[in-house]
Amino acid sequence: MTLEISREHRNDFTIITIVGEVDKTEAAMLSAQIDEAFTATPPRLLFDLSSMNFIDSSGLRLLVQASSRAHRCGGSCALCCLNPVPRRIMRLTGLDAAFDLYPTLGAALTRGKPERFASAEF
Repeated sequence: MTLEISREHRNDFTIITIVGEVDKTEAAMLSAQIDEAFTATPPRLLFDLSSMNFIDSSGLRLLVQASSRAHRCGGSCALCCLNPVPRRIMRLTGLDAAFDLYPTLGAALTRGKPERFASAEF
């Protein structure tokens, strides 16, 4: 499946929407979109994963790096709308503890109740 990535600004967030599968052949496209998102100060990244059906280790690495970079710059990074396969991958790797996870885009934009807060120990 072809990867599509879009970026928009809403409610002080940079929303990066990922459609399709993130694997090593498409990682450069995601990396470029993430780099562009760091023009906002402080960076407040929100990844909408409602249409992402797979992510491999190269994609996971990019998400973790984006979160780390955002926090170092005084910003934030959250994920919303995880589908079952990416959710399982995140849980199996323990990376679900590294992000605030929101059930919907609306909940994330309004800073509603997350499914899970990022672990302070991660």
